[in-house]
Amino acid sequence: MTSSVRFLGLMQGIGFQERKGSAFYNLFQQLRLNGNMLEVAGFQIPDAIRKAYFLKNISTSKERWNVRDQLDVDRYVLASKYACDAVNEVNENYNSVIQIGSNFSIAHAPNIRNRSVPLFSFHDNNFASYARSLRPGVVGDHILQRAFKYEQDVYKSLTRIFTMSKTLRKSFIEDFGLPEEKVVYAGFGTPFFSNSSESKDYSGKNIVFVATHSFESKGGKVLLEAFRMARKAIPDISLTMIGKDWGISEPGVECLGFLDKRDEVDFSLYKRTFEAASIFILPSYNEAFGEVFIEAMSHGVPCIGTRTGVMPELIEGNGAGFVVTPGDVEGLARLIIELIDSEEDLKRLGQAGMDAVNREYQWPAVISRILDSVEPFV
Repeated sequence: MTSSVRFLGLMQGIGFQERKGSAFYNLFQQLRLNGNMLEVAGFQIPDAIRKAYFLKNISTSKERWNVRDQLDVDRYVLASKYACDAVNEVNENYNSVIQIGSNFSIAHAPNIRNRSVPLFSFHDNNFASYARSLRPGVVGDHILQRAFKYEQDVYKSLTRIFTMSKTLRKSFIEDFGLPEEKVVYAGFGTPFFSNSSESKDYSGKNIVFVATHSFESKGGKVLLEAFRMARKAIPDISLTMIGKDWGISEPGVECLGFLDKRDEVDFSLYKRTFEAASIFILPSYNEAFGEVFIEAMSHGVPCIGTRTGVMPELIEGNGAGFVVTPGDVEGLARLIIELIDSEEDLKRLGQAGMDAVNREYQWPAVISRILDSVEPFV
């Protein structure tokens, strides 16, 4: 049956999301291909103004500065103004809006109020999950409480909230006290299709790491230290780092820099890197969703993450690898040494990941979950 849902999509920084081929950008593309996305309204705070807001949160501590910027409610309010302006410029006959994230609100936009359009959102994270990753005392309680209150008010204006993970759905219900029926697990779809790990060669002993920013918080420093320890025991292992040129030059390590998945050459190199990989490791201190784990699993690559956020759900929940304690260099090194020489274990974990991708992480299933939940309100 053809769906009657006609979305207006709303996303901040859509250009950046497109360049990195994010789940958010791909969701909107899939809804468009399915005939359910009439228009996408992108908006952005002008660079000079964005920089001014960044500077107003200045601190001698880089960590504190970044957290203050992330939780700047004044910036959320400003973003809401630009978001409302973007919505008001759209004349398409949409009957619902789906926005990415909760750091802006369009509930008071004239086009929304006058037409009584139901509002929906799609998330890889929320304030509560982010706050759990912070060092105690890094910012004052008043900053945390104000950010929590802002998000809570945004959620009150929404008809349904869609999450990329079951772990995040649980957070919305338990941390924000939202009704279970209001929060819907939608999932994530990978652009890659999985077949079988039988033909995959795991003998290359290559580890892959992907991060486009935040090298230390993504566990890059921890992985490098663990890799050096493991290499003393297994000299022929190698590490390939994708996402940014981190300026690392040492034996066994190759930095490929940023690979644009829209570019045919870059996309091909990205695929070949995973096809040649034995293990994917992202020992992040906090991972909102970690769609790159799903990309690794779709290539039959076993995964190692940390025991935080969504990673246990994605990795151990699907039997596709292991998690370690964040910051545990020695534990990670031991796991690399134990796993990378065991082709039987690698093949078993790789196949479990492939099976999970085909069963759970495909766009048709994601789109179906969303449309089934929206349909009663349009």
